[in-house]
Amino acid sequence: MNLNDDSIVLDGPWINNCRADFTIIYAHALVHCMIKADGFDVVVVDAANVVHHHGYDDEENLIQSIFPERLESCVDFFQEMGWEVRAFLKQGTYWWAVKNKEMATIGDVRIFETLRRQGILEIVSSEQDDMFWIDYAIENNGLVITRDKLKSEKEDYDRDWDAVEGRIMRDWEVLETGEFLAPLIPMKEGAERMTFKTLKSRLKELEMRVAELEKSDSPMGRVVQDSDEPEKKSAQPDQETVSAITNEVVRRLLASGEFIHLTRVYHALASVHLQLEAGDLKNWPHDWRDQLMGLLNVSGKMSVWVKEICPFDVELSSNNQNIRKV
Repeated sequence: MNLNDDSIVLDGPWINNCRADFTIIYAHALVHCMIKADGFDVVVVDAANVVHHHGYDDEENLIQSIFPERLESCVDFFQEMGWEVRAFLKQGTYWWAVKNKEMATIGDVRIFETLRRQGILEIVSSEQDDMFWIDYAIENNGLVITRDKLKSEKEDYDRDWDAVEGRIMRDWEVLETGEFLAPLIPMKEGAERMTFKTLKSRLKELEMRVAELEKSDSPMGRVVQDSDEPEKKSAQPDQETVSAITNEVVRRLLASGEFIHLTRVYHALASVHLQLEAGDLKNWPHDWRDQLMGLLNVSGKMSVWVKEICPFDVELSSNNQNIRKV
C-alpha cells in the first residue's frame, strides 16, 4: 500500500494492521532528524529562552518566572554529552533577576555567577542580544538552542536565514522536575557521562568548602573574602545597567501591545530599581518618586519622560494616562 496516496482513508483497523509500517517510518524519520555529533563545534544557548518559565496563578493570571536552575540543567546536559557550551543572556534579564532574587518567581541567581566564572555564560549589553548569539553561532559553527522564531530579526537583518534555521534546535524541553531534555542530541565521541558527573560532584564539594571558608574567621577565610571584594564592587549597577533593567521592565509590561496605566509602569520601575516590595506602597519611603527619577535621570511629568526611557516606539492615550507599544 502506498502511504503517499491521498485517496487512502486512515481508519482505525487499517492503522492497526499497518502498525509495523508506521513504526518503521517513524524510526527512520527520527534517524533522519538526528543531529550529527561532528556537524557542529559548539552549542549556543539562548539563555533567556531557557530560564524563563511561564505559568498561571489560581485566577489564571500570567506569571513570568526566571529560574537559572533551568540553564544549569541545560548546560549540564550538553556537557555530559561531550559538547562545548556557550550561553548568552541579555543584561536586562540578568539584573532583573538579581534585583528581585528574593521573589518566589526568581530562582538561585548565584548560578549565573558560577556559569560566568566558568566562562560559559556571557551577559550581553546590546539590545539586539538575539543577533549577538546568532552571529556567534554562524562564526563558530554553533548549534543553537532556542524556541525563538526570530521574526523581527529576519525582517531587520541581512543574514542567510535558511542557513541559520539549519542550526536551530527547537526540540527540547525542561521538565517540571527541572531536568533538561533534548532527545535528538547525540553524544560526542569520547564523552563519558559518569566521569563528568563525578567531576561535577567534586566541584560542588569544593564550592561548598569555599563557602564555609568565607564564613569562617580563619586566615584562609579572610583571604577568600578579600579576594571576592573587587568582584562585589564591580557588580554595582552603573547607568548602562539601570538602562538595561528599565528596558527589561518596560518590554515585559508592554509586550501585549495593549494599553496599561502609567501608574503600573511607575510602580514596577520603582519596585525593581529601588528593591521595594510590590503592592506594599504604604511602607515605601515617602521620596521614592524622587529616588526613582534621580536614578533614571529624568524630570517633569511621567507622560513626557516615559517616552524617553522606552526602548521602542510607544503611544499615550488621549488623556495621557495610559501607554502601549506601537
